[in-house]
Amino acid sequence: MKKCAELIENDVFGIAARLKSIDDGYFVLYDKRACAFEVHNVKQRGDTFSLRIPYPCLDARTVTLVLKTRAENAKKLFEEMERENAATERKQNSRVLNSAISSVEEILRKNGRF
Repeated sequence: MKKCAELIENDVFGIAARLKSIDDGYFVLYDKRACAFEVHNVKQRGDTFSLRIPYPCLDARTVTLVLKTRAENAKKLFEEMERENAATERKQNSRVLNSAISSVEEILRKNGRF
């Protein structure tokens, strides 16, 4: 265990216990340097680190995030990420195209050709 981390065994919402019920290898650390919660799993090869919780406290979102990021859900998670990335790219391309069209229209108006 990290020297700058504290093992969380009991918390207000029982998240550490709920994670153990999903997989008894899970445990939660609070990284004092990063001021963030981390989920670890002793069953992983090499390092036990699984993920850093992006929320300031342990709550139901933590359980949802852990379930979503489990290895058996990886394919579905990657597909979801690909869909979101593609949608973001389409929106960005649309904004760039609309901006270019607006610029061309403005230039044509200034030159009396529109």
